[in-house]
Amino acid sequence: MNIKNMKLKYRLAGIYLLTAVLPVIVLFTFSYGQMKHILIERDTKSIQNFVNQAGAGIDAQLEVYNNLSNYITFNETISRVVSYDYKSDYEMYDQLVLLFDPMLSSLKYFHEDVKQVTIYAEGTVKHDTTLAPLSEIEAAPWFDTSKEHTTIQWFADSSAHTLSSARKMSLLYQKNKLGILYISVDYDKVFEALEENTQKNYGIYIVDSAGSEVYEFHSFTGENVDKALNFADFCGIRDGSGDYTVISTPLATTDWTIYMYEPTELIIQSAKPMMRMIFVAVTVIIAGAVLALISTSRFLIERIELLQHNMQKVEQGDFTVRVHSDSNDEIGALINGFDHMVSRISTLITEVYEGRIHQKEYEMRALRAQINPHFLYNSLSLINWKAIESGQEDISRITLELSNYYRTSLNKGRNTLTLEQELSNVRSYLQIQQLMHDGDFDVEIDVAAEILQYESLNLILQPLVENAIDHGIDLKTEGRGRITIRGWQEPAQKPFTHRTDMESDTQSETKSGTESRREPDVESGTDYLVVLTVSDNGVGMDKQTAADFLTVQSGGYGARNVNERLKLYYGDQYQLKVDSKQGEGTTITITFPARVYTTQKQA
Repeated sequence: MNIKNMKLKYRLAGIYLLTAVLPVIVLFTFSYGQMKHILIERDTKSIQNFVNQAGAGIDAQLEVYNNLSNYITFNETISRVVSYDYKSDYEMYDQLVLLFDPMLSSLKYFHEDVKQVTIYAEGTVKHDTTLAPLSEIEAAPWFDTSKEHTTIQWFADSSAHTLSSARKMSLLYQKNKLGILYISVDYDKVFEALEENTQKNYGIYIVDSAGSEVYEFHSFTGENVDKALNFADFCGIRDGSGDYTVISTPLATTDWTIYMYEPTELIIQSAKPMMRMIFVAVTVIIAGAVLALISTSRFLIERIELLQHNMQKVEQGDFTVRVHSDSNDEIGALINGFDHMVSRISTLITEVYEGRIHQKEYEMRALRAQINPHFLYNSLSLINWKAIESGQEDISRITLELSNYYRTSLNKGRNTLTLEQELSNVRSYLQIQQLMHDGDFDVEIDVAAEILQYESLNLILQPLVENAIDHGIDLKTEGRGRITIRGWQEPAQKPFTHRTDMESDTQSETKSGTESRREPDVESGTDYLVVLTVSDNGVGMDKQTAADFLTVQSGGYGARNVNERLKLYYGDQYQLKVDSKQGEGTTITITFPARVYTTQKQA
């Protein structure tokens, strides 16, 4: 009989036997060992993923505490209060209560897992838990190490469940006074992620670079309890030898390494039931499928073909297709489910695609509404009045600047404002930063008057200025820092060059012997571009860091967020440009179409 004329049910039965049943039997027989290896490998990868995720969580926790330590260590006000030569105990107590206590107490208030923050310094008296003489810790096991390092040193005691960091305060050291910052945190809170694995029968150790135990946890149950290892036995199999599989990952914030071990025989045992189940399932499926295929193929094929016909209509975009089956078997349920799915897709195109957009808009408006601008401004006005009443001019000044900063930042929920308002926002931010830095850097703002009424996205300068201060000027060790903001307009069709305060006004360098021309901004209908630059004379960046500055590899999001907003609002051709040289500073250039600001756009 010609195979083309053979009935479909017999043809399917023959093809199924040749292409499905026999290959399954052969492949299963010869791949049993390989499948077992794959299952073991998957289990190992699962352990590795858990260790990596837990390690990342611990790193994130420790990084928060490191940031707190850096904030206190490099805070000029704190160092000045501790190192000042007071004329009387009352004068010292007054400064500690007014300046010192609020700054350190607020850290514990916002971080409940911080148990103790204490500065130990020479020539001081004990004040609450925040300040103490150096003699109190001279016998501590971490004292000798911490007094030699300005970098953060972490110390852990697994038996006492204590975790703390200590470091020499560099600003006090510069004033010829030895001071050590000590921060104690919740040991169990930091490492709790390591105990949240759903898998059983494993153990975890964290070991420092000296080979000492930092943390241990065991999760062995039933007859496997005796497989838990003490630290001495674990050190013997830490390289993965013996009867245990060991997975490790180093922590980025410390010199610690997380090790997770599991008995290899338990991994294999967990795979055996699955292999037996697969073997039984394959056997039953093959036997049942061969018998069922012959007797039911015609009944199945007819309804499948009907379903396929309707599916083709849907693929062509016809969502008016309706199909129904009176059968209650699986195929009948599939047909009715398909009919329901098509109906739902037609409805969801409107409800989800359009409705969800409105929902997100309402959620964003609700989020913004959580900030009560009037309450914020009234509170700041009250603080300003109180400061004036008590003669605290600095507090009054910073309160007014903070009020102006939030007024322009919130911008009544609008996404755009005039460039003049954006500059007012960044001026307020810079005034606050200068007060916080005791005026140890200069600011120059040179923006052409003709561009002040042009439209600008909200909050595009402040993140760049913040980067310039935190990663440029604050790391500068010699000379005064300087932040320069410039702005001008230029024709969109002329050869486009970026001005920076690191380049000479009389000389320019042509890169690769060619000039890149910017196409006119046809879409926006403007013949001019607004060009803004934010420059600093800080430490600068190397070429690779500068190249990664606007990517996820940088680790930050402020400048990257500004860059994405510019592209989203104006088009992909409008992106930030980064110019930086190590030891000289960094300049970031913003370019966007010159458009006169109108409030109608915000309606």
